[in-house]
Amino acid sequence: MTSGPPPRLEWVPPLLVGASAAVAAEVALSLLLYGGPGLVRSLTTVLGVQGFAFAAGLWSAPGPGRDLVDRVRRRWILGLVVFLVAATYGSAWTFIPLLGEGRLGQSAGLVIMGAAPLYAAGAVLGGMTSAAVTDEGGRLSGPGAAAAAGASLGFVLTGFMLPRVPMPGTMLVGCLVLLSVAGMVYGAVLGSRTEIFVEAHRPSVSGDVRVQERHLESEGIAHVELFEGDFLRRSKDAGSGASTPAWDEAAVRALLPPSGSAWRVLCLGGGVSSAPRSALREHPTVQVDVAERTAAVIELGREYFDTGLSVGVVERQAVAVGNLDDLIASVRTTYDLILVDLDALAPIGGLRGLSRATLWRTTDAMTPSGVVAFGPSLVEPVPEHLEEWNRTRVPVGKGLLTLFSRVPLAEGVHARLNASSAS
Repeated sequence: MTSGPPPRLEWVPPLLVGASAAVAAEVALSLLLYGGPGLVRSLTTVLGVQGFAFAAGLWSAPGPGRDLVDRVRRRWILGLVVFLVAATYGSAWTFIPLLGEGRLGQSAGLVIMGAAPLYAAGAVLGGMTSAAVTDEGGRLSGPGAAAAAGASLGFVLTGFMLPRVPMPGTMLVGCLVLLSVAGMVYGAVLGSRTEIFVEAHRPSVSGDVRVQERHLESEGIAHVELFEGDFLRRSKDAGSGASTPAWDEAAVRALLPPSGSAWRVLCLGGGVSSAPRSALREHPTVQVDVAERTAAVIELGREYFDTGLSVGVVERQAVAVGNLDDLIASVRTTYDLILVDLDALAPIGGLRGLSRATLWRTTDAMTPSGVVAFGPSLVEPVPEHLEEWNRTRVPVGKGLLTLFSRVPLAEGVHARLNASSAS
């Protein structure tokens, strides 16, 4: 899943939150300094409390996690409630002079109209930062610049409007409107965020092998992916809809012989492939051999991709782990179908990571009518001894299946391949 353009208007929510924080800070400052007979209590104290409250909000912001979006939304609700209370208290300040008199009233005003709104704004902005930082799709940017611009706008707006409004508290009512608009816009922005949750990981010599879930709510996408280091080995749709067969499953189904025929299949790099399971299920006497580089891939493939593979030999199936050159060198039989997973070879440099002798041994291990299938990407470069063979290339889902054979494919194979391509 590639990152797309940033969602529209993503800068609006932090700008409005910053503006609201600035308005609240300036309104509270003006009321506290000039709203009562005590006049200036302490400019340093007011600004210090507001700054600390804002910092506390940033510190308490939700961090990364599976429920991050829900926690960010709860911060928005907290912000709306806090600003509602501040607006109510600020409006009552005008009608009830006792609220602004004495240390208790001044302290309550500082907390309710200054510290609490800034704390809530800091928590919201901190949550937005976490959402942007953990957006694996790279579609969201941090809210800092927009929030700072909003704060500047809020100070200017408050300085212009405050002397002209009958009650300073009504400025906080305006903040409620700004936050409501910002919340609705940010709800759409969150839908463009890619969420990734790591379900499991195992160490390996070529980098950690991990399984992760990737979600993109706005496009209704949910995938389970297995990575070996930085290389994607296998992905499947985790949604409720029917998924397209993988390239290797499509090859097995298209080349499936009659049940009475002998059939032997080799999966080169097939540790997370569902093709062996499909072959064993569809053909009563098939023999399947799997050669895989990394044991962790087999373990996580079995747990999360339902491959049914385990290292060792069981009825009609053998799974071996090790250097692929050595495994191919030990082959003492021939195969009717050889599946070469190019994604499994990517960590070692693709086909170039195999020796020329291994490539020759692989094709030498084919029966005269056998087929070698490459996927799920373009075969590049084509091994020189396959250049003159019959070649069939078919897109399957988001992958590409390429078949090579010495003789033309049997009748009906092309029709089954096209059916897999269209599904």
